[in-house]
Amino acid sequence: MAKVDRVDLAAVPEGHGGEIAGNAAGNALLGDMHRALLRYGAIRALVVLGVPEQLRGGPLDVADLAGRCGAHPPALERLLRTTASTGLMRTVAPGTYGLTDEGRALLDGPELRRMRWTGGAAQWNAIGELTETARTGKSPFIERHGSVYDYLATRPAESAAFDALMTDLYDDVAARVAAVDDFPGTGTVVDVGGGRGTFLAAVLRARPGLRGALLELERSVDEARAYLAGQGLAERAEVVAGDFFAAVPPGAEVYLLAHVLHNWSDEESVEILRVVRGAMAEGSRLLVSEIVLPGDDRPHFGKELDIRMLAMFEGKERTEAEFAALLASAGFRLDRVTDLGVGAECVIIATPARAD
Repeated sequence: MAKVDRVDLAAVPEGHGGEIAGNAAGNALLGDMHRALLRYGAIRALVVLGVPEQLRGGPLDVADLAGRCGAHPPALERLLRTTASTGLMRTVAPGTYGLTDEGRALLDGPELRRMRWTGGAAQWNAIGELTETARTGKSPFIERHGSVYDYLATRPAESAAFDALMTDLYDDVAARVAAVDDFPGTGTVVDVGGGRGTFLAAVLRARPGLRGALLELERSVDEARAYLAGQGLAERAEVVAGDFFAAVPPGAEVYLLAHVLHNWSDEESVEILRVVRGAMAEGSRLLVSEIVLPGDDRPHFGKELDIRMLAMFEGKERTEAEFAALLASAGFRLDRVTDLGVGAECVIIATPARAD
């Protein structure tokens, strides 16, 4: 075995020992990130090929798996070998692999749905093109495909994966939004850009005295009506076709923007907020459900999600100060931010600012 030489820090010139130790720690950190990328790439390839589903009934040898998945056996085995090192799969016998208990997450669940969406070729490539985004400020994904929603409109399978992921991500968040103390006992709540109605349904279930209106684009209203009817809320929830850049239903007690603003630029977000402000009656309030970034360097899921936004969307994740600035520009006062206790999700409560 070759002799490994080690640096004697005592022999390093004064003042440079910390630099070497810091470099070593930084290299270790980058090395972990690099290896994680390679592992994720291997797992992603197996998911796209359908390998976990073939292993649902039990272990299979590589030749059988390759035949079922249309794969090249030697290349497939290298992917399986690496994935087995993660604990998601195991080597049952030479050339034979099966899922572990943890690996059954590759058959169903939120992280599998996240992988099916974010691991799509166009989405995967968008992350690799961040250098171009940094140079131009424009997402190559948008330049190539248009908005994410335009992209999904012509790809039913990816659209279904995206919708399933959104349900996973927001069901619990919606229930927690519905539990905050800022909804009145009676009146109307307008869910602006509310998708299929996940948030509005949660609010109406928790608040029997409230009625609701959901504003969405024409292409989404049928799905929203069907969903709300399936929740037993057809009599209490109206679905309105419209564009929140133009108008929203007026005079409601509460206006809800749930994961809307992060999809839009600052200028567009202010425009949306101004339209909502113009529809509000005296005493109305605004609830914004979003991730709120910390203002320091602590690790935070929202910062990582913001890289996805940078690569694929026109919007971004924001700090409390940034939300306060948006709201002020649209005629609102930020009253408080409530941590929902799940992920990095918060509710921002705002009211119309009084004119001086």
